[in-house]
Amino acid sequence: MGEVFLYAFIDTLNVLPFLLIMNFLIELIEYRSQGLKADKMLKGGGAPLLGTAVGILPQCGFSVVATELYSKRRIALGTLLAVYLATSDEALPIMLSSYESGGPAKLLPVLIIKLCFALIVGYAAFGIERLSRRNTRISGEHAEKEGITEHNREDDGCAHEHTSEEVAENAHDDDDCTSVHIHGCHNHALEETVTLSENATGKQRAAYIWNVFLKHPIIHSLTVIAYILAVNIVFGIIIYYVGERRLADFIGSTGYLQPLLAGLVGFIPNCAASVVITELYLVGALNLGGTIAGLCMSAGIGYAVLVKQNRPVKDTVVVILSMYVLSVALGLAVTAVSPHISVLNL
Repeated sequence: MGEVFLYAFIDTLNVLPFLLIMNFLIELIEYRSQGLKADKMLKGGGAPLLGTAVGILPQCGFSVVATELYSKRRIALGTLLAVYLATSDEALPIMLSSYESGGPAKLLPVLIIKLCFALIVGYAAFGIERLSRRNTRISGEHAEKEGITEHNREDDGCAHEHTSEEVAENAHDDDDCTSVHIHGCHNHALEETVTLSENATGKQRAAYIWNVFLKHPIIHSLTVIAYILAVNIVFGIIIYYVGERRLADFIGSTGYLQPLLAGLVGFIPNCAASVVITELYLVGALNLGGTIAGLCMSAGIGYAVLVKQNRPVKDTVVVILSMYVLSVALGLAVTAVSPHISVLNL
């Protein structure tokens, strides 16, 4: 049992540097440019491609970073899906090191299919989002024009006069909006973001840097890391008592239903999920379709962070269900056609 806590601690510790660096950069970007440049870069046309390239790297920390960015709406849904679908967690190093089982050769179809599918889904979602925003904007402008026309008709050319109560209420609303500096999904008090005077002392400058650039990223990162550690321990204990061998035997005995069950295993926010799926694939107990479904679904600890950080909850549910449906559908399709594709050597 002690190794469960050790592995959970090590897995969590591996994510911490990514999380800290990402939060520091977000804080700096938002302070310097209020996030406008970051939005253009992270939400541009190349974002799904970048997300796919980053996601394929053997490190679940990137899925955590992508989840944090998505919860702050710094990246679009298409980019998040591309990262998740491309992420394989521990699969790549395990396959590359398994020469006796033909791991490097078996890795090639998995890698190609995952990359292509991540790009297709990422850009499809990206295009749908843009089209939806465009239609919403056009509808809003049309409704606003109709509202102005109707308002002018009712007023019959007379200017609308604001009462003193309305002016006071609007002024109060403006005060509320300017008293808080909003950074993505979190708020900072205005006193933490005031500018320094040229005659500020060294102590004042140090306090300013700590409050603006360090305190919030550190607190936020440690909060998320504590949550990740708790999730890793819980799922580590579950897998310890269930047993990886039992889990592997159960999945391997399901035949053409493998993608359905492998997708559920991939949803486990722990690196053990990708390890089990990969080992089954290498020994021939899991077919290519099941492996694809499980590894496409396997976004590591990213799901745990998504549940904790992302709001509204409805959006989180949509993301998870979309991932499962897409991963299983791809797995079933690969299972259906793979016997006819000799290059896959199945």
